[in-house]
Amino acid sequence: MRIISLLVFTAISGLTLSLSAQNEQAVEAYNQGITFFNTKNIKEAINSFDKAISLDSTLNQAYFNRGVAKAEQNDFAGAVADYSKFIARDKSVSDRAYFSRAQAYYLMQKKDEALADYLEAGKRNAENYDAHYYAGGIYFEKGAYSDAIRLFTQAITSKNDFAEAYHDRGSAKQKSGDTQGAIADYREATRLRPNLVQAYNNLGSLLRTTGDLQGALVEFGYAIKADSKQSQSYVKRGRVKFDMQDFEGALADFNKAIELNPRDAYAYNNRGCLKNKLRDFQGAIEDFDKALSLDPNYGYAYMNRGIAKENVNDVPGACKDWNEATLNGVDIAKQFIDSDCN
Repeated sequence: MRIISLLVFTAISGLTLSLSAQNEQAVEAYNQGITFFNTKNIKEAINSFDKAISLDSTLNQAYFNRGVAKAEQNDFAGAVADYSKFIARDKSVSDRAYFSRAQAYYLMQKKDEALADYLEAGKRNAENYDAHYYAGGIYFEKGAYSDAIRLFTQAITSKNDFAEAYHDRGSAKQKSGDTQGAIADYREATRLRPNLVQAYNNLGSLLRTTGDLQGALVEFGYAIKADSKQSQSYVKRGRVKFDMQDFEGALADFNKAIELNPRDAYAYNNRGCLKNKLRDFQGAIEDFDKALSLDPNYGYAYMNRGIAKENVNDVPGACKDWNEATLNGVDIAKQFIDSDCN
């Protein structure tokens, strides 16, 4: 539901050191490391920072920059080790060091450690909106929606045009049951970023649940206008058209979704439901077959295929599908079993 933003790696500290400042050879190696990094020669940058540290272990900035270079090579454990050395040697370091270590921890799936560092970065610099935003994201993943809302709000306070933070705060509000707050945040996200497809889709889905089908239709239309190649927007709009009994329009949207993404099990399942409604039972079964070939654990596709099979008098096949549906978490299928299979 929330936007999964790509983590942006921290840039190295680009300041060269004066040769008179410390050990001359160490400083020369350090400065070479910066040059190598800036020319995208990451391996040689790491080698140069290694040399600088071996010549002068007190050259603290070399640990930070080596950590940044290691993160660029996806050596996140190595990056954490270097950031930790940098932080341990200078308790007054800025938010940047904690933020950089948090990024590496997050990419190692060490989210508790990442959260602690994001929070520390935000504490050291209240204007670090990315630190607030990523901390909010971890709280969201943990299901701590009130904390997520608080951190997303801090991010917005520091950066009032932060569309992703508005969007994700909307998602947290939606999870918390604040429907109107979620709608307002989704709308602000799309105002700030008119091409933010996920915000239109989430807003449309939320409006559909409130019964505002016309409003949902409009939002999915905006999503498609923003990106006409994303299949999910067509599926979602097709479902609204189905609800409005515009079956021809729904079929066109489901067909378009499948054309764009032939491996979209969700689209096949929805088209199968429409075909079942139109009494094309065999066509429906074929679509549910395809959905299940793409996702063998798709519980609702089993349930829906069971309904289609019942409509062609294949009761044993229907019962088998409903049992599979229950095994895959669709409890409502038990009602069909109790009614028709015992």
